[in-house]
Amino acid sequence: MPRASKKIATREETEETRQTILRTAEQLFMEYGYRAVSTRQIADACGLTQPALYHYFADKQTLYVEVIKDNTAKTQAALERIVRRNEGIAERLCLIIRYFQNTIQHDISLMVHDIQHELDPQMKEEMKMLNQLFLTCLITPIASVFEEGIQADLLRHPKLGGIDATSAAYLFMSMLPKSRARPSATHYDHHALYTSRNGANIEQAETVVQILLYGLANKDTTSTYTDIIN
Repeated sequence: MPRASKKIATREETEETRQTILRTAEQLFMEYGYRAVSTRQIADACGLTQPALYHYFADKQTLYVEVIKDNTAKTQAALERIVRRNEGIAERLCLIIRYFQNTIQHDISLMVHDIQHELDPQMKEEMKMLNQLFLTCLITPIASVFEEGIQADLLRHPKLGGIDATSAAYLFMSMLPKSRARPSATHYDHHALYTSRNGANIEQAETVVQILLYGLANKDTTSTYTDIIN
């Protein structure tokens, strides 16, 4: 009896499998950390064998790097949409926090820790690239909002006792609420972000922005949170 011919995956099927691996690996890496997750776990969760997974990604580190690249690219696109909105400094910062609350399923500090401490030290170029991605995709869009506030004289200039926009963005990131509810969808829902009425999330976002901007606001600016928004 002739042996049944093995089905060859189409380009679309191959890409679909690759994206499934990336989504599954992202969920596991970001929930449990790089060290705690094995390629066998990822393969099992995808319904694949380990050899099949290695057909797409050579090893765990290569897969992790691709996960971070994919994750930061999506985050950058979302942040830049928020930054371009025709709204006040404080309101856009609140929307950024709500984006992280509603969409990002992991603690970003865990991702940064894994990049710095868990990857093979010999992967110097990859680590340098990931650190640059973090700066370009997450910090730079947020820093642009603070820079706008500095240039508009709403926030103190560094020469007048304030801090520069990049430092303000890092400070802002460090103040993000650690507890975030899991989103109901696996993608960024642009409309839901602005129509959501989750009271706890909105209050958390406004509290963080209020504390941060009161510390940075120019003394000549009317000292009310509402005025800074408007």
